[in-house]
Parts: sequence; structure tokens; C-alpha cells
Amino acid sequence: MKSISIDKSKCIHCGKCLRDCIVGCIQFDGEKFPAYVDGGEKLCVGCQHCMAVCPVGALSFGGKNPDDSEPVGYCNGEELLRLIKSRRSVRFYKKQDIPPETLTKLTDMLAYPPTGGNRDNLHFSIVGTAAKMRELVKLTYAAIEANDKPSPTMQFCLEQYRNGVDFVYRGAPSLVAVSIDLSKTIPGCETADPIIPLAYLELYAQSLGLGTLWTDAALTLARELPAVTQALEIPDGYSLAYVMLLGLPAIKYQRTVQREAARFKII
Repeated sequence: MKSISIDKSKCIHCGKCLRDCIVGCIQFDGEKFPAYVDGGEKLCVGCQHCMAVCPVGALSFGGKNPDDSEPVGYCNGEELLRLIKSRRSVRFYKKQDIPPETLTKLTDMLAYPPTGGNRDNLHFSIVGTAAKMRELVKLTYAAIEANDKPSPTMQFCLEQYRNGVDFVYRGAPSLVAVSIDLSKTIPGCETADPIIPLAYLELYAQSLGLGTLWTDAALTLARELPAVTQALEIPDGYSLAYVMLLGLPAIKYQRTVQREAARFKII
């Protein structure tokens, strides 16, 4: 619901909400209180910047109570950098489910990563248990075997599977598949919009003791095998963008790797 309401007893008429509105859909009314311009509800992208920037909590967006928002905080930069350096692609997982409360933390976090224009254009399909993952593994390789013209990726993955190696899912008890509705997406944001939340997810998952793996193999097979796409329950109108494996790691890394800085030029 795109609406704003003002607690006139709190408003100090500072205009910060007006200046920070990226589409200019707010103006002062005759009493110098913030209000939508004509047609402002249609212009509004629902970013909630107006509520977030108000120094006294006088502005409410969409019926939300500003007092229910958390104060802005900043984590220790050194600890965050160590987390980034410590990130590893995890290919060995414990054969147990992610605790439900941990999975809930991850799904709650997915409401916050940005998209171009603050568009609500993404869908996350989450396989939440090891039992469901085993069903997906069985379905995937059965679909490959039933394929009359298997692609090189299918052939390679099936050969590995017959040799006892699940190259696609790596024994992970969960996965997250993100899909995108291109009709709701700002041109130029098609690639970035679905990848940004997975980058957030990867680091947050690591902070919760989980491991992740960006998997081109699972993405390719899901796109090539309709049975897999159907199993992921991707909504009509959405296109699969990427797949990330998720679970409790069965291996513990003891130190960061050492890398040279990426090429850059400060201009």
C-alpha cells in the first residue's frame, strides 16, 4: 500500500523527506506538512526513504509505524572484511537440515537487498530440507537419462553421477533458486537484480555458520530440463536467473587465502 501519513505533533518541517525522494512524489502542503503531489501515489516506488530519513519519526509509509523500525547501525569494518576474505565455495555438506529458525532468518533477510527502481520483480524458490533435495536429485538425473539428445553438460553430470559424484547438487540439503519477471524490471537491471540478493545471502549465510555454492551446473540443467524447472515451482512469467546451494558445511577452513588486489585505477 503506497500511502504516507504525518504525525503533525512531531513533524518539524525540515523537508528531508522531500529532498530524499528519488522520484519527487512528495511536497509540502499548505500547512508545510509532507504530502503526495498530484498523482504521487503512482510515482512512488515504495522505497520508504521518506520514513527512514525523518529525524523525528513523524512520517509513516504504508501504515507502518516508524517506531517499529530498527535504528541504523554499522558493523565493524575489519570484521566484515574478514568475513568477505573468509568466504569459500563449499562443496561438502553435512547430511542434516538447516535449522528452521536459521532458514527463517535467511528468508526474512531477502526482503532487503536492492533492485533497480525498487521493483518487486524477484521470486525465490527454496528447497528447505534434505529430503526434498534428495527428491530433486533423483528427479534431475532421471530426466537426464530420459533425454534423447542430452547436452554436453547433461552428459558430463550423468557420467559423474554414475561414478558416485553428484557434481550438480554436491549433497547440499538446501538450495535457493532466484527467478525474475522481466516485465517488471528496469532495462539494464536484468542481470544485476537477481544476483545482488544472492551476494547478500552468501555473506549472511556464512555469518550464521552456513556454506554456499554458486552453481552453474544446477542452473544449466534447470534451464534445459523442464521437469526440474517445474519442481522448483517457478511462477508463470518468471525466468530462472541463478541457483545457489546452501547447507551446514562438512569441512572447516582454518584461514583465508591470499590474493592480489584486483586490477583497478583510481581516476
